[in-house]
Amino acid sequence: MWRGPRVPGVDERGGNRPAVPTPRRVLVTRLRRIGDAILVLPVIEALHERFPSCSIDFLAEEAPAQAAANHPAIDRVLVLDRTLGSLLPASPRLLWGLRRRGYDWVIDLYGNPRSALLAAWTGAPVRVGPARRARRRLYTHVVQPVSEPISAIAHHLRSLEAVGMTPALRPPRITLTEREREQGRARLESALPAGAPRVGIHAGNRWPAKRWPEERFTALVRALPRIGARALVLAGPGEEALARRIAAGGGAGLDAPVIGGLPLRDYWSVIAALDVLVTVDGSPIHAGPALQVPTVGILGPTEPEIWFPYQASDGHQLLSREIWCRPCHRHECARMDCLDWISVGDALQAVARALAHAGGARAIA
Repeated sequence: MWRGPRVPGVDERGGNRPAVPTPRRVLVTRLRRIGDAILVLPVIEALHERFPSCSIDFLAEEAPAQAAANHPAIDRVLVLDRTLGSLLPASPRLLWGLRRRGYDWVIDLYGNPRSALLAAWTGAPVRVGPARRARRRLYTHVVQPVSEPISAIAHHLRSLEAVGMTPALRPPRITLTEREREQGRARLESALPAGAPRVGIHAGNRWPAKRWPEERFTALVRALPRIGARALVLAGPGEEALARRIAAGGGAGLDAPVIGGLPLRDYWSVIAALDVLVTVDGSPIHAGPALQVPTVGILGPTEPEIWFPYQASDGHQLLSREIWCRPCHRHECARMDCLDWISVGDALQAVARALAHAGGARAIA
């Protein structure tokens, strides 16, 4: 029988409900999107802090699951196999493994039909998920939407409030092994030897409405020496051509080095060795802060209060413009004023502030 201290719960109308037993095993799921998987790490840390003897597993697709690898609060990282996706919510092997594990709590931080079915399949007596459509009935505790924007981190932490916890806000942390960090430093050293501070530029995003103009990234690469810094251009999958064009902005013989084609955690290990990261909306904008690298985030159509919940006191710098049409959440836009109004000078000043916070010497030491 499941015994032990009990945690007070909250029902979907905000009232009290019977206390839930302290968990021995918890499954946290955030099935898709790398950036969102990074943003849910504070939930796992809060659970571990409250229940240090509890075993915590994390379930996601292969790429987002890498955000949880080697995290000290996580016992097992489970990868969602969608080979039979049209027939089953997961592979038979994973389904039976989830059932046998005997979870006490499941915290579903995605809330789509697949993740809701997986939560119900576990048979966990406490299942937390968002109050969306009919699938809300698959949860024992639902999280109601809020009327005002809150940070993505605070949004995910509300799932713990549904079971009576009061977690404190905290930034996410990606855990790299020392070997990974050494490999990242070596790659960076090979591309751009130690000396003046090294600023990573990641310009790519699959959606045009989230891209700062390419020519401004090129101009930023050319301008960085004015503040005593050097550029390194990073490329994700399919972004190599864009990265090479931006890197060539320094002029003949002055091309910035490009690093691309790396597995995700190898890419993160390079970011961890930088002095500053400059990037647009996407997973790198969360990877930089989660690796404790001062990050300049350039945001266009999305709400910064939600998607850039990082503090200037930690060296992070937000570049965003308040205009009448934002937020629009469009993937494409004919005008792009929200990004066009951010100048190269704005970005250069933001990099200078971030370097000042870092001491301007991480790469020199």
